[in-house]
Amino acid sequence: MATKQKSVPSLFAFLKEGLLLPNRNRGLFAAVTALIVASNWVLFVTNDVAIQPLSDEIQLDVKALNGTDPRTPDYAKLLKEIRDDTHKLMLLAPAYLLFAVVAVGSATRIVALFAAVATYSGEEQHTFGSLLGRAKAQLKGPLLTLAFVYVLEMAYAAILVLAFVVDVFLMLKGHKALFLVGSLIAFAGAVVFIYFSVVCSFSVVVAVAEPGCHGPGALGRAWRLVKERRRRRQVLLWVAVSGALAGVFSPVHTLARRCAIDSMAAGLLLEFAYVLLMAVVQVFATCAVTALYYECKDSSQQLTSAEYTSVPTQEANA
Repeated sequence: MATKQKSVPSLFAFLKEGLLLPNRNRGLFAAVTALIVASNWVLFVTNDVAIQPLSDEIQLDVKALNGTDPRTPDYAKLLKEIRDDTHKLMLLAPAYLLFAVVAVGSATRIVALFAAVATYSGEEQHTFGSLLGRAKAQLKGPLLTLAFVYVLEMAYAAILVLAFVVDVFLMLKGHKALFLVGSLIAFAGAVVFIYFSVVCSFSVVVAVAEPGCHGPGALGRAWRLVKERRRRRQVLLWVAVSGALAGVFSPVHTLARRCAIDSMAAGLLLEFAYVLLMAVVQVFATCAVTALYYECKDSSQQLTSAEYTSVPTQEANA
């Protein structure tokens, strides 16, 4: 007797699930979105107050330096200001990035993933407080996975930068054939890096959804879940949609900076609107990748079950 096959979801089904998932627990996702908005708002204000003015000042001084006579005292003064501002920027920028990406970014990312996983898996309706309690109890696995993939991504990025440096060196030395080959290798490496980064992000979902699976185990599990051609297409689709949404809203940030020159209130209002829009995009992207994880997991379980049931035993053939 034939068994009834479960219909295969469309290629875009996980995006729809990601869009609708917050409706299952609106209060929880409203709180998660508010957390992301508050965190990102602090980061943007810190950047606008401490980082961006230094960068703008250096650019203005460099332009002024190009039009100043090197024999005048103003030239030496500008040179000193550029050196001092660059030194400050080199100290502040890495500290800011470390705080923004590793501390704040990781915290909001993990909380959003716990909310998406708990809601998608059909658990009890979590409040924001109960969700934080669960995240605190299971924090070790996702943190270890994040640390592991951060190290891998930084190592990969360093190798990629080295490849580009070698390629530029070949160009300057006039080795055209080697330069062309090196360019193709570097470009292919950059494309693979994008896919690798997505798989690393997918491994964090695995670490949240499957307690006890973390670090290299979570990365291996994520790689196996998305190794099929259809899954790779969905992963690239997720990257394209998330990136397109972020790109659509990026002019709001540019407009906010321009408006802040004439009206600080208008600039801050537009800045807040941009932060809110990007928080919504982050929540959607988190929900979509969570839906994709469960779709991949269900497909993998069905495939494993089918392999067990389709292989006849020697006794059955007898």
